[in-house]
Amino acid sequence: MTLLCSALMALGFSTSAFAAELGFVDWNAVVANYPGIKEVAQEVVAEKTRLQAQFNEQAKVLTTDQEKIELANKLNAQMAKFEQRKYDPINKKIRETILSVAQANKVDSVVNANAMIVGGKDLTKKVITALKVQWFMFMRG
Repeated sequence: MTLLCSALMALGFSTSAFAAELGFVDWNAVVANYPGIKEVAQEVVAEKTRLQAQFNEQAKVLTTDQEKIELANKLNAQMAKFEQRKYDPINKKIRETILSVAQANKVDSVVNANAMIVGGKDLTKKVITALKVQWFMFMRG
């Protein structure tokens, strides 16, 4: 019996020694602080405005609701592609930076801060700082 208890205690200690560190990042804060995000957001708004004006102009000559729906769907698809072209590289860079910061801080898994209830290591500020440093280095060439 003593041997079994000792084995269980040793197993408990050994698994806790290898417990994975969990981190979290406030994705919205990281995006809001991403260098150049305001300019990208302005480009997206400008494109949305341009496509809305295009819809308004072209819809004047359309006679059926179905034609207007098709035009709206076409322009919405264009807008979605535009947003994807603008935001995908940013999302990719943020994910890469989160991975890098997590590895540097010996964090095995990272979740969005909204999913974290208790515990974990907040990596948000470190990710924001790393992105700003990368941007600065990129701009210096």
